[in-house]
Amino acid sequence: MKRQVLIALALVCALAPAALAAADITDPYEVLDRHYEALGGLDRLKEEKSLHFAADFSMAGLTGTVEHWEIRPDQSRTEIDLEVFRQTTGDNGVTAWEVGPNGKLRIEQDPNALARREVGRRLALFEHLDPASDVFAVTLTGVEHVEGTDCYVVGVASESDHVERTWYIDVIDFLLRKSVEVRPDMQQHVVYSDFREVNGALHAFRQDIEVLPIGQRQTMVTTLLETDIDIDPGFFEPPAEDTRDFVFTDGGDRADVPCQYIERHVFLPVTVNCREALWILDSGASMSVIDREYAESLGLTMSGEIKGQGAGNTVDVAFTTLPPFSVQGIGFEEQQIAAIELVSLFRRMSDLEVVGILGYDFLSRFVTRVDYANNMLTFYDPEKFEYEGDGTVLDAPLKDNLFTVAATVDGIYRGRWMLDLGAGGMTFHAPYAKAHDLASREGISGVGFGAGGRIKHHFSRYETVELGGYTIERPMISMAGSDGEVAGGFSGGELVGNLGNTLFRHFVLYLDYKSQQVVVEKGDDFETEFPWDRSGLQLWRPDEACEVLYVSPGTPAEDAGFQEDDVVLTINGIDVERFGGLLEFRAMLREEPGTEYVFEVERDGKRRELKLVLRDLF
Repeated sequence: MKRQVLIALALVCALAPAALAAADITDPYEVLDRHYEALGGLDRLKEEKSLHFAADFSMAGLTGTVEHWEIRPDQSRTEIDLEVFRQTTGDNGVTAWEVGPNGKLRIEQDPNALARREVGRRLALFEHLDPASDVFAVTLTGVEHVEGTDCYVVGVASESDHVERTWYIDVIDFLLRKSVEVRPDMQQHVVYSDFREVNGALHAFRQDIEVLPIGQRQTMVTTLLETDIDIDPGFFEPPAEDTRDFVFTDGGDRADVPCQYIERHVFLPVTVNCREALWILDSGASMSVIDREYAESLGLTMSGEIKGQGAGNTVDVAFTTLPPFSVQGIGFEEQQIAAIELVSLFRRMSDLEVVGILGYDFLSRFVTRVDYANNMLTFYDPEKFEYEGDGTVLDAPLKDNLFTVAATVDGIYRGRWMLDLGAGGMTFHAPYAKAHDLASREGISGVGFGAGGRIKHHFSRYETVELGGYTIERPMISMAGSDGEVAGGFSGGELVGNLGNTLFRHFVLYLDYKSQQVVVEKGDDFETEFPWDRSGLQLWRPDEACEVLYVSPGTPAEDAGFQEDDVVLTINGIDVERFGGLLEFRAMLREEPGTEYVFEVERDGKRRELKLVLRDLF
């Protein structure tokens, strides 16, 4: 699951009735002046230095509470309790921080989030009311019918954080009926109602929120609101100690854990309730995940039903409590974990039984060393870890709990990318690919699967990719979608794309969450040129039979006459069930150019013989 739960807290005041009968204002600053006058006056609002509220909160079947404190303009604390999901965020005026559902402290270092934080501080100081502001651009684009009334449409954009805010202000009473905040990665729509006076200023006691593109709906109903109260500034400080819910079973400060690097993914065994099963290691998962069916077989109870963001699209997510579990040499206490349909995805694509994803909740406990060439993971105690190698240390600020690092392709396409151990390859995000016309590059199409379903990719060969001063030549990089339009984790506009294991397998990586740094060293396979598919044929097992999933146009598979949904019966006269399965088939399709295979397939109840001759596709 490539996106954590989004909690919307729109602490925007509402308006009192004011005397204006028609929408005859053309100056946006006059609309805002009347807006704040209706609230109780700008002077009164500037005097309101502190605020505390509590609210009932509901989100996609989950119910609970939200409590918020603030000393304006830049100190705040918010506690969200949905029973199966708890989160606390805070800001002491110097440092913004978050404690997630499993108690892990994260200090905000993402430059985009810090830019939004600074703009929020300036909004709290009412700097958007200054026509000469070099931060805000305020516009009035007309009148629209919103929430049953005509509203002035006031835009408050800030180039420094790439956020567009639109406020819909009633033309009669100047109540704020709705706000829309558009970021490169998401939108938040808030409808305000039930306006009440507190200490001479009005506030909206009900907010109905929709988060797009995931379509998550939330409702917040205020039960207590007080202003101008004394709050100890120490209340806004991050916790002095981080959570520690694991133990190295040998009493040391590290554990070496053998793993399997299979078809561009890293797998390791995890034991829950004395049952060992295969899990995938994924730094691109903002929360760890378990398969629903497997969780039920363990006797775990599901709670809630929300929308999360997967690689291909949105995905239905529930929550459950994972009992104490272990990997080789490390024991964990129970944790909150997300639950999605997972096993069937890996079984269809690789014949592997994969029951879970170890994401941020797991990885953030350690400094993790990933040695691809030698199939070895090493987990270090972050309090005792000191790097002593000769690799490159990269700043890797976490965005929504996921590492971001700087990388450059062909000396041209540069910026910050997500470091995603759950991604098989490198992928440009759709907005970046569209802005740079990458779909026009020569290449081939293919399909992939992730949480959220099937997604089409356009693959092209590039000259170089540079990471941490190291250069890998002739990388294969895809763009999601064929026209630059795609939902899910590849639709974000703040990053260039995802870096995946076709790049990382050349290196040894160290993932240091506490320092928000990544170390890259040359691995034993740094100089290795790994073979790519030479067929254009993608096979899968949607049920029991091996079938054709996709045929890339202009490839040997198309030349041979394959069609989607063909059922593969034999290869070179040998029954497909006598082979090792989908993994062996993919290895066969990477053999040397000129290699020939004769497939017997069934199509529309008839048997056909197709001759496939491999060749280089790039």
